Amino acid sequence: MNIITLFLVTQSFFNIENKQVFYPEPIRAESIHSYNVLHYLIDLELPMTSRYLEGAVTISARSNEDNLTILDLQLSGLSVDSLKVDGVTASYSHNYETLYVNLPQAYNQGDSFDIMVGYSGTCSGSMGYLWYSGSRPISYTLGCPFCTRRWMPCYDRLWDKADNGVEFYITVPDTYTVCATGEYLGKDVAGGMATYHWKHNYPISPYLIHFASSIYITYSDWYHPSAADSIEIKYHFWPQDTIYAPTAFQHTTDMMYFYDSLYGDYPFERYGMVILHPFYYAGMEHQTMSSIYRSGFVSYDYYLMAHEMSHMWWGDMVTCFGWANVWLNEGFATYSDALYKERRQGHQSFINLMISRRNSYFQAEASSPHSMYDPPENLIFAWGHTYCKASWVCHMIRYLCGDDNTWLNLLAAYRDSFAYKNASTDDLNQIMNQVLVDDYDWFFDEWVYDMGYPNYDVAWGKVYESPDWRLILDITQVQSLGPAVFHMPLPIGVDYPSGDTIITLAIDQVSHHFEFLLAQEPIDITVDPETWIIQKNTVTGCEEVIAKEVFIENIRTISRAIEMKLTAPSLIKVFDITGRKIYETFAEELNYKPSSAGIYHVIVGDKKQRIVIVK
Repeated sequence: MNIITLFLVTQSFFNIENKQVFYPEPIRAESIHSYNVLHYLIDLELPMTSRYLEGAVTISARSNEDNLTILDLQLSGLSVDSLKVDGVTASYSHNYETLYVNLPQAYNQGDSFDIMVGYSGTCSGSMGYLWYSGSRPISYTLGCPFCTRRWMPCYDRLWDKADNGVEFYITVPDTYTVCATGEYLGKDVAGGMATYHWKHNYPISPYLIHFASSIYITYSDWYHPSAADSIEIKYHFWPQDTIYAPTAFQHTTDMMYFYDSLYGDYPFERYGMVILHPFYYAGMEHQTMSSIYRSGFVSYDYYLMAHEMSHMWWGDMVTCFGWANVWLNEGFATYSDALYKERRQGHQSFINLMISRRNSYFQAEASSPHSMYDPPENLIFAWGHTYCKASWVCHMIRYLCGDDNTWLNLLAAYRDSFAYKNASTDDLNQIMNQVLVDDYDWFFDEWVYDMGYPNYDVAWGKVYESPDWRLILDITQVQSLGPAVFHMPLPIGVDYPSGDTIITLAIDQVSHHFEFLLAQEPIDITVDPETWIIQKNTVTGCEEVIAKEVFIENIRTISRAIEMKLTAPSLIKVFDITGRKIYETFAEELNYKPSSAGIYHVIVGDKKQRIVIVK
């Protein structure tokens, strides 16, 4: 079979200077919400002795309606100490997690204003702001999926990106180092305390805002997308782990080159990684600053690091429109780390990894069947569905594109249409329809919105018809979960004594019968030989089919039609009196009416029957 391998392309392939937006963004919740967040300014002091923090967050916003007099923010488990709007003290109410701000004046559509919330308290729970003591004292934020509100006031929705980014002033004891989203702009030290300044100018969803503080050391790599350009990659880790850093980070610039070549320019001003411990996620794609758990760092888990970096394109720049669409974030990233494994270890390693992940999905679907779209809240980050199945859906999209040029064009159109915005499943569906100039709604209905996968029952046979061979295929879908018919075009590999080929079958019903006249004898067949589809199959081989002798159970020798029933499906041929073949089929029953009366011969295997057709 032809082995499909991924190739790298140059930046010019994507036509970055002339972006083609195929699918204009429709009205979004961000625009119909009463206001739009423009920027977060975070000014905090961390004692680094507990989970206590205090400070202020200033939220710059713009009204989306006339006469805006009240707005809602989220802040959970912390106390509001003061609140001002454009410098004027404002009243508010604060329930368990929602902060309602009474604006001192009404704002009309397009008016901008700043809300400063002074707050303090000791954070609790497994997410939000965390602090740990020990030989590696550390604090950090973790807002994914619903918990940025546990450490800062914000409008905690994925689809309300702060258009102009985020800025930090984080003050800690001067023995500590702070890293955060964006670019490091320096620190001020006074009175035993150090204030670190970080700034990020790109749109960002609240859950991707992040900082961490510990007794870190740091160094940088530089990625050069061109001779005149460079992007800093900054690492933060503990001095006692210095021995691991050169090996752990040795492939980072190559990862960036790889994804840059596939997906277009790296989308932000810088990149970095921070090592966290304890950290109960393996990694987290905080925008420009991925968090990596220490075990992955010391074990040189390059593919975890590749996964998190790829999120900068798929998840951070193009962010899923609400957690119902989380598969878009994790599917693209999980497929990306598999592609990077192919780059380093070859195509078979990629296929082996994809098969392993397909099996993980099979196990998950057996124990907890559910749609990949809008998963139950406790299964948002379920490995088998949100990661493994989702990566396979990305793989199957590539298959449907037909070739890698088309696939990369599709990704470029998706990126260009939703760069620094949010995308839904329907958005990707529409992009695919327009780029491939066809209707792929069926694909998303079956593979994203529904459950299950096809289970093919394949029976095949061959008949020698000198000088050719007839290949006979009967394919039935027998799955009990999900749609009765998965319409994926099904590739069948046919092996010959001197080579092989692939026949792709159009599938539009539960059972299909196919016949092909071949110049060579088929020796064997393989369902999905290049591993493109989530599927299981059972193949009944040629020997089993032919070994079973077929008998004619019932036939009328004088009739108005040729009617017969066999003991098993077989090839049936009908000849007229001159010996000309006028009809054939592979079936268990036949009801065929010739165009004229006369004498006909029906052949089934080595059995021949004479039939007289009367009018």
